[in-house]
Parts: sequence; structure tokens; C-alpha cells
Amino acid sequence: MSNANQQGLTCDVDKTSPLGYGSKEDPLGIEEARAKIGDDFTHFAALVASQVQLPAGHSFRNDCPALGVRHNLSWWNGCAVRSADSGLGVHAGPQVVDAADEYQLMIEARFFHPELHFREKGRTARVTRRYNPGYGAALWVDQGRPFWGMNKSLIEGERFLSRVSSVEVLAEEVVRRLNAAISLRMVRGASKPALATAAFGRAR
Repeated sequence: MSNANQQGLTCDVDKTSPLGYGSKEDPLGIEEARAKIGDDFTHFAALVASQVQLPAGHSFRNDCPALGVRHNLSWWNGCAVRSADSGLGVHAGPQVVDAADEYQLMIEARFFHPELHFREKGRTARVTRRYNPGYGAALWVDQGRPFWGMNKSLIEGERFLSRVSSVEVLAEEVVRRLNAAISLRMVRGASKPALATAAFGRAR
């Protein structure tokens, strides 16, 4: 059982832990901050993609121009610090998109870095992700057609992780939760559970 799972939804992180994201007294330079975020997210994305067991016909989008690692880190004016403000997504989905396919999965693991202190040349030091001493993630595993009210979440329980002590521990717990959700999917040819098909609302 993973360390993250043993400790519930979070892993306690000492605020003095050397996670490499700088401090108020010693902020990172902007290039150091960009490199740190890039290294950690790239490592996280590789760990998740190598261990999550996708069903046939699905693949990760880590090399996709629109959803891949490079795009996530550069979409806001080429700056990984600003691009990471709302998290950085690892995406997976069907290799051939079919808007009428109710069996397809849409998967995302959104990575959040710890509190970051950094300084751009000639400017006052800044902080992002304030009051977040560890790593975090938000998870989605939806099955069905890619329209509102026509898919169902397969995540059971809490889909957020926070205050995790390392990229490796975070990835381990993310992989465990994603694999558990994927195992609950409706399989083609099996008797159908009640997927959302109503025009309003989302199945729960």
C-alpha cells in the first residue's frame, strides 16, 4: 500500500522540507523556477503514463501538440511558471475519437507543484501556489460521449490529493486511483449500468 494511501488523502509535509521551490528568504531565479516545474512535471507525466493500465484503443497524449507535456509547460507565453498556475494536465483518451462512442474513456491527472518563491531579474520576489507546502493532483476518469450529461465519472471517493511529499509518492497514488477507476468501466458487450443519457444533469 502506498505511503499516500496509508495517510489518507494527504501526506504531511514539513514546511522546511527541501522540495526545491525556494523560500521567502531565498527565492529561485525565474529560469530556475521554470526548470524545476518542467523537470517535476515531466517526471510525473512519465511515471503516470508508464504505469496506468489503459484499455485497448486508448493512449496517453504526452506527445500531442495540443495536450502534451511541452504544450502544458509553454502555453502561457512560453513560461512554465505562469502556465502552471491552474495545474498541468496529463491526458489520455481514445486513439480514434468517436463522438457517438459511449464506452470511451476521458482521463486527466492534473499536477500541482508546491508553493513557489521566485524572482525575475530586477523585480520584487513573487510567490505562487501560496499555502501549498507539498505536491497535489486532481483526477478525472469519465466514460461516455464527450458531451454534457452524456458521460459518467468513474472516480470513487475523493479525487483531489494535496500536501504530498514527493513527485514519486504523488504519482504512485495517482496511478492507484486511476487504475481503480478504469477497472469500473462499462465494457462493450456487457450488460449496461446506468450511464448518463439525460439531457440535464450528470449521473452520480
